[in-house]
Amino acid sequence: MRLNSIISEELVFCDIQGNTREEIYGSMLQRALVHIGGSLTAEQLLAGIIEREEALNIPYEGMALPHLRNPQLNDLFVIIGILKRPVQLKESDLVPTRLVVMSLISNETSDIYLKALAAFSRFFSRADNLRRCSEINSPDDFFSLLEGVKVKEQITADDVMCRDFSAVKMEDYLSKALDIMQNCSQSVLPVIDTENRLVGKVDATEVLKRFIPEYLMMMDNLKFVSSFEMFDKFFKEEGVRLVKDFMIPQVAVVGRETPLIQFTVTLAKREADMIFVVDAEKKLQGVISIDDIIHKILRG
Repeated sequence: MRLNSIISEELVFCDIQGNTREEIYGSMLQRALVHIGGSLTAEQLLAGIIEREEALNIPYEGMALPHLRNPQLNDLFVIIGILKRPVQLKESDLVPTRLVVMSLISNETSDIYLKALAAFSRFFSRADNLRRCSEINSPDDFFSLLEGVKVKEQITADDVMCRDFSAVKMEDYLSKALDIMQNCSQSVLPVIDTENRLVGKVDATEVLKRFIPEYLMMMDNLKFVSSFEMFDKFFKEEGVRLVKDFMIPQVAVVGRETPLIQFTVTLAKREADMIFVVDAEKKLQGVISIDDIIHKILRG
């Protein structure tokens, strides 16, 4: 399926004006409802979209992806807004927005919406494609830009994985791994070799277990235990022990084209706390956690 096939020419607006998110989204909705119809007003849709964006608080980086699911909608409507002058829509946005891809989603169209969203994200993640939006003056120009862009038949690991992640090497000190965990707010890190090949993971919970005295692990009631022994030992050793001493070599690995359902079930069954995405040479491409499922699928 071509991405162009789910976009209506009447819903591509190349002259959107406004200085705020409310003005820009409101203008797009007012013009779109002339062609969409239905019982919902532009004010109702705008309020729902803004509420959802505030709840998710996902920063935009040149392309805004406002969306709303509503049972009163009877189809998927993708509304395109081209801004000749980029506008900072939210304080958290990384750069001003040049392109708005707004989606109004019925209860029955979440599947095609998520696939289309992935296609838009892949295509406009390239800075040169986003830059070309400034040259668009008509719906035909926009369709020409997207010519050949396809919607994949299924959502895969490549669409869901986090590409911005931290990793450590086996020769790194344990203290470095814990510092990275603190800075990136995650308790599991991939361990890679000098060629970026995945060799295992380091898990903060498992690290702590290694420092807990065996007699404490065997006790059922720790109510009267107040020893600081394990932490004293940790602070003495974290700067001299290496990651390889704590690395877990068995990890859940998938390829970029692994279907969504497969790694979701693995996470849901708690068979893994993190999925690692690798290429044919076992080089690490990305990571997937339950947070990625929430942000990109359940609340995408």
